[in-house]
Amino acid sequence: MKRQILLLEDDRDTAEIITLILEPEGFEIKISKEQTLSADIQEFAPALIILDYRLGDKHNGAQICDQLKADPITAKIPVVLISATNDLPEIAATCKADGYIEKPFGINNFAQVITGMLRK
Repeated sequence: MKRQILLLEDDRDTAEIITLILEPEGFEIKISKEQTLSADIQEFAPALIILDYRLGDKHNGAQICDQLKADPITAKIPVVLISATNDLPEIAATCKADGYIEKPFGINNFAQVITGMLRK
């Protein structure tokens, strides 16, 4: 059975690259939108959530991460924040993300971080 990852990334090309990196590693990727995130979590039951920090909608990834970690239903789902912003380590720590990946990312590094998160 494939491990399921929910991806909230507003850049279509980046979402496709992440999918191409993780599917061969045995992951099933569902691309979500902020408006459908709660329903997608309930339906898909992800083992991990990847959030882009800079989203085009009302909230950024850190705000969504805060909400996920504050909710007892989603608090235990590991969250990885991704972004090209300079202070990503501090942002990830503040919103209680379980990890972060800085853009641009290497293919091997990305897969290693995600696989490592799910081994914990």
